[in-house]
Amino acid sequence: MLTPSGIVTLLTDFGTEDAYVAAMKGAILTANPRANIVDVSHAVSAFAIAQAAYLLDSAWHSFPAGTVHLVVVDPGVGGIRRGLAFLSGDHYYVGPDNGVFSFIGEPPSRAVELAAGGHASATFHGRDVFGPAAGRVSGGTPLKELGRTSNHALVRLPEIAAVKVGEAWQTLVLHCDHFGNVVTNLPPRTVKSLRAVNGTRLRPVRTYEEGEPNELLALLGSSGRVEFAVREASAANRLRVKPGETLLVT
Repeated sequence: MLTPSGIVTLLTDFGTEDAYVAAMKGAILTANPRANIVDVSHAVSAFAIAQAAYLLDSAWHSFPAGTVHLVVVDPGVGGIRRGLAFLSGDHYYVGPDNGVFSFIGEPPSRAVELAAGGHASATFHGRDVFGPAAGRVSGGTPLKELGRTSNHALVRLPEIAAVKVGEAWQTLVLHCDHFGNVVTNLPPRTVKSLRAVNGTRLRPVRTYEEGEPNELLALLGSSGRVEFAVREASAANRLRVKPGETLLVT
Protein backbone atom coordinates (compact mmCIF):
# COMPACT_ATOMS: atom_id res chain seq x y z
CA MET A 1 0.00 0.00 0.00
CA LEU A 2 1.28 3.47 -0.93
CA THR A 3 1.83 5.62 2.16
CA PRO A 4 -0.01 8.95 1.89
CA SER A 5 2.17 12.05 2.13
CA GLY A 6 -0.41 13.94 4.18
CA ILE A 7 -0.69 16.56 1.42
CA VAL A 8 -4.05 17.36 -0.18
CA THR A 9 -4.10 19.65 -3.23
CA LEU A 10 -7.33 21.49 -3.87
CA LEU A 11 -8.60 22.68 -7.26
CA THR A 12 -12.08 24.16 -7.74
CA ASP A 13 -14.14 26.68 -9.67
CA PHE A 14 -15.55 28.11 -6.42
CA GLY A 15 -13.76 31.46 -6.42
CA THR A 16 -12.96 33.15 -3.12
CA GLU A 17 -16.02 35.34 -2.62
CA ASP A 18 -18.02 32.64 -0.83
CA ALA A 19 -17.46 30.20 2.02
CA TYR A 20 -17.31 27.12 -0.22
CA VAL A 21 -13.53 26.68 -0.20
CA ALA A 22 -13.32 27.17 3.56
CA ALA A 23 -16.11 24.62 4.10
CA MET A 24 -14.24 22.07 1.99
CA LYS A 25 -11.02 22.67 3.90
CA GLY A 26 -12.95 22.24 7.14
CA ALA A 27 -14.27 18.89 5.93
CA ILE A 28 -10.76 17.74 4.99
CA LEU A 29 -9.34 18.82 8.34
CA THR A 30 -12.19 17.23 10.27
CA ALA A 31 -11.28 13.92 8.67
CA ASN A 32 -7.53 14.50 9.07
CA PRO A 33 -6.53 17.42 11.34
CA ARG A 34 -2.89 16.99 10.27
CA ALA A 35 -3.56 17.32 6.54
CA ASN A 36 -1.39 19.82 4.68
CA ILE A 37 -3.73 21.53 2.19
CA VAL A 38 -2.24 23.22 -0.87
CA ASP A 39 -4.43 25.40 -3.10
CA VAL A 40 -3.82 24.80 -6.81
CA SER A 41 -6.47 27.30 -7.90
CA HIS A 42 -10.04 28.35 -7.15
CA ALA A 43 -10.21 30.59 -10.22
CA VAL A 44 -11.18 27.92 -12.74
CA SER A 45 -13.90 29.39 -14.95
CA ALA A 46 -17.30 28.24 -13.72
CA PHE A 47 -18.11 24.72 -14.99
CA ALA A 48 -14.87 24.62 -17.10
CA ILE A 49 -14.01 20.93 -16.83
CA ALA A 50 -11.29 20.98 -19.51
CA GLN A 51 -9.55 23.92 -17.83
CA ALA A 52 -9.58 22.04 -14.52
CA ALA A 53 -8.13 18.96 -16.22
CA TYR A 54 -5.31 21.06 -17.64
CA LEU A 55 -4.52 22.78 -14.32
CA LEU A 56 -4.47 19.45 -12.49
CA ASP A 57 -2.08 18.05 -15.08
CA SER A 58 0.12 21.13 -14.74
CA ALA A 59 0.42 20.75 -10.97
CA TRP A 60 0.34 17.15 -9.80
CA HIS A 61 3.79 16.21 -11.17
CA SER A 62 5.42 18.66 -8.74
CA PHE A 63 4.14 16.89 -5.62
CA PRO A 64 5.62 13.91 -3.77
CA ALA A 65 4.32 10.38 -4.01
CA GLY A 66 1.26 9.76 -1.86
CA THR A 67 -0.26 13.20 -2.43
CA VAL A 68 -4.06 13.36 -2.69
CA HIS A 69 -5.35 15.59 -5.50
CA LEU A 70 -8.90 16.79 -4.87
CA VAL A 71 -10.69 18.37 -7.84
CA VAL A 72 -14.20 19.78 -7.64
CA VAL A 73 -15.47 21.33 -10.85
CA ASP A 74 -18.81 19.61 -10.83
CA PRO A 75 -21.68 21.06 -12.89
CA GLY A 76 -23.46 17.68 -12.64
CA VAL A 77 -23.39 17.55 -8.83
CA GLY A 78 -26.25 15.46 -7.49
CA GLY A 79 -26.82 13.87 -10.89
CA ILE A 80 -25.75 10.60 -12.49
CA ARG A 81 -22.00 11.27 -12.72
CA ARG A 82 -19.91 9.06 -10.43
CA GLY A 83 -17.78 10.27 -7.56
CA LEU A 84 -14.39 8.57 -7.36
CA ALA A 85 -11.35 8.10 -5.16
CA PHE A 86 -8.54 6.28 -6.95
CA LEU A 87 -4.84 5.57 -7.14
CA SER A 88 -2.97 6.19 -10.41
CA GLY A 89 0.77 5.67 -10.40
CA ASP A 90 1.91 6.90 -6.99
CA HIS A 91 -0.72 9.63 -6.50
CA TYR A 92 -4.29 9.59 -5.21
CA TYR A 93 -7.18 11.46 -6.84
CA VAL A 94 -10.64 12.37 -5.55
CA GLY A 95 -13.49 14.08 -7.39
CA PRO A 96 -16.32 13.72 -9.88
CA ASP A 97 -15.72 11.40 -12.82
CA ASN A 98 -16.84 13.96 -15.40
CA GLY A 99 -13.63 14.56 -17.37
CA VAL A 100 -11.57 16.49 -14.80
CA PHE A 101 -9.13 13.55 -14.83
CA SER A 102 -8.86 13.43 -18.64
CA PHE A 103 -5.10 14.06 -18.66
CA ILE A 104 -4.26 11.35 -16.11
CA GLY A 105 -2.41 9.03 -18.44
CA GLU A 106 -2.06 5.93 -16.28
CA PRO A 107 -5.33 4.04 -15.64
CA PRO A 108 -6.30 3.67 -11.98
CA SER A 109 -4.76 0.68 -10.27
CA ARG A 110 -7.37 0.92 -7.52
CA ALA A 111 -10.61 2.91 -7.57
CA VAL A 112 -13.74 3.14 -5.46
CA GLU A 113 -17.03 4.85 -6.09
CA LEU A 114 -18.01 7.36 -3.44
CA ALA A 115 -21.67 7.29 -2.47
CA ALA A 116 -23.48 10.38 -1.23
CA GLY A 117 -25.14 9.38 2.03
CA GLY A 118 -28.37 10.77 3.37
CA HIS A 119 -26.47 13.51 5.19
CA ALA A 120 -24.96 14.92 1.99
CA SER A 121 -26.28 18.05 0.35
CA ALA A 122 -27.44 17.37 -3.20
CA THR A 123 -25.61 20.51 -4.33
CA PHE A 124 -22.32 20.42 -2.37
CA HIS A 125 -20.55 17.09 -2.67
CA GLY A 126 -17.24 18.94 -2.40
CA ARG A 127 -17.91 19.49 1.29
CA ASP A 128 -20.01 16.43 2.11
CA VAL A 129 -18.48 13.65 -0.03
CA PHE A 130 -15.15 14.55 -1.67
CA GLY A 131 -13.61 16.63 1.12
CA PRO A 132 -14.08 13.97 3.81
CA ALA A 133 -12.85 11.25 1.42
CA ALA A 134 -9.69 13.20 0.56
CA GLY A 135 -9.04 13.85 4.24
CA ARG A 136 -9.41 10.20 5.13
CA VAL A 137 -7.14 9.03 2.31
CA SER A 138 -4.48 11.58 3.31
CA GLY A 139 -4.64 10.24 6.84
CA GLY A 140 -4.05 6.64 5.78
CA THR A 141 -7.54 5.18 5.33
CA PRO A 142 -7.43 2.48 2.61
CA LEU A 143 -9.50 3.20 -0.48
CA LYS A 144 -11.52 0.01 0.04
CA GLU A 145 -13.00 1.51 3.22
CA LEU A 146 -14.42 4.49 1.34
CA GLY A 147 -16.73 2.77 -1.13
CA ARG A 148 -17.31 -0.10 -3.50
CA THR A 149 -14.66 -1.07 -6.03
CA SER A 150 -15.02 0.54 -9.44
CA ASN A 151 -13.59 -1.01 -12.61
CA HIS A 152 -14.97 1.58 -15.02
CA ALA A 153 -12.60 3.52 -17.25
CA LEU A 154 -12.24 7.20 -16.39
CA VAL A 155 -14.44 9.59 -18.34
CA ARG A 156 -12.33 11.44 -20.94
CA LEU A 157 -13.46 14.65 -22.59
CA PRO A 158 -13.94 14.14 -26.34
CA GLU A 159 -12.49 17.58 -27.13
CA ILE A 160 -9.28 17.03 -25.18
CA ALA A 161 -7.25 16.65 -28.41
CA ALA A 162 -7.15 19.16 -31.26
CA VAL A 163 -8.87 18.08 -34.48
CA LYS A 164 -7.39 18.39 -37.97
CA VAL A 165 -9.74 20.18 -40.39
CA GLY A 166 -8.15 20.09 -43.83
CA GLU A 167 -4.82 21.88 -43.45
CA ALA A 168 -5.90 23.60 -40.22
CA TRP A 169 -6.34 22.60 -36.60
CA GLN A 170 -9.54 23.18 -34.64
CA THR A 171 -8.03 23.98 -31.28
CA LEU A 172 -9.52 24.23 -27.80
CA VAL A 173 -8.38 26.96 -25.41
CA LEU A 174 -7.56 25.03 -22.24
CA HIS A 175 -6.50 28.00 -20.14
CA CYS A 176 -5.61 31.69 -20.22
CA ASP A 177 -3.05 32.40 -17.54
CA HIS A 178 -2.47 35.49 -15.42
CA PHE A 179 -0.21 36.96 -18.11
CA GLY A 180 -2.73 36.44 -20.91
CA ASN A 181 -0.92 33.46 -22.45
CA VAL A 182 -3.39 31.19 -24.25
CA VAL A 183 -2.73 27.50 -23.57
CA THR A 184 -4.08 25.09 -26.19
CA ASN A 185 -4.54 21.39 -26.88
CA LEU A 186 -2.45 21.47 -30.06
CA PRO A 187 0.06 18.61 -30.44
CA PRO A 188 3.46 19.92 -29.26
CA ARG A 189 5.10 18.68 -32.44
CA THR A 190 3.17 21.28 -34.48
CA VAL A 191 4.60 24.37 -32.80
CA LYS A 192 7.40 25.05 -35.30
CA SER A 193 5.05 24.88 -38.28
CA LEU A 194 2.32 27.22 -37.01
CA ARG A 195 1.78 30.40 -39.01
CA ALA A 196 -1.63 31.89 -38.11
CA VAL A 197 -4.47 31.70 -35.60
CA ASN A 198 -7.97 32.84 -36.58
CA GLY A 199 -6.34 34.53 -39.56
CA THR A 200 -3.85 36.50 -37.46
CA ARG A 201 -0.21 35.91 -38.29
CA LEU A 202 1.96 34.35 -35.60
CA ARG A 203 5.60 33.33 -35.33
CA PRO A 204 7.05 30.28 -33.56
CA VAL A 205 9.72 31.15 -30.96
CA ARG A 206 11.46 29.48 -28.03
CA THR A 207 11.12 32.26 -25.42
CA TYR A 208 8.82 35.23 -24.82
CA GLU A 209 11.78 37.58 -25.10
CA GLU A 210 12.18 36.75 -28.79
CA GLY A 211 8.91 38.50 -29.59
CA GLU A 212 8.65 41.96 -31.08
CA PRO A 213 6.23 44.49 -29.54
CA ASN A 214 2.60 43.43 -30.15
CA GLU A 215 3.72 40.34 -32.12
CA LEU A 216 1.67 37.18 -31.68
CA LEU A 217 3.89 34.21 -30.81
CA ALA A 218 3.61 30.42 -30.62
CA LEU A 219 5.82 28.49 -28.22
CA LEU A 220 5.95 25.55 -25.85
CA GLY A 221 5.12 26.78 -22.35
CA SER A 222 6.33 25.34 -19.07
CA SER A 223 3.53 22.76 -19.13
CA GLY A 224 4.86 21.36 -22.40
CA ARG A 225 1.78 22.56 -24.28
CA VAL A 226 1.54 24.92 -27.23
CA GLU A 227 0.57 28.41 -26.16
CA PHE A 228 0.07 31.74 -27.86
CA ALA A 229 1.64 34.81 -26.30
CA VAL A 230 2.41 38.48 -26.84
CA ARG A 231 5.58 39.79 -25.24
CA GLU A 232 4.65 41.75 -22.09
CA ALA A 233 1.00 41.86 -23.19
CA SER A 234 -2.06 39.61 -23.33
CA ALA A 235 -2.61 37.17 -26.18
CA ALA A 236 -6.02 36.36 -24.67
CA ASN A 237 -7.07 39.98 -25.11
CA ARG A 238 -5.51 40.13 -28.57
CA LEU A 239 -7.41 37.04 -29.71
CA ARG A 240 -10.50 37.81 -27.60
CA VAL A 241 -10.75 34.28 -26.25
CA LYS A 242 -11.37 32.55 -22.94
CA PRO A 243 -11.13 28.93 -21.74
CA GLY A 244 -13.48 26.57 -23.52
CA GLU A 245 -13.56 28.51 -26.78
CA THR A 246 -12.05 27.27 -30.04
CA LEU A 247 -9.48 28.67 -32.46
CA LEU A 248 -8.62 27.80 -36.03
CA VAL A 249 -4.86 27.44 -36.38
CA THR A 250 -2.78 26.92 -39.50
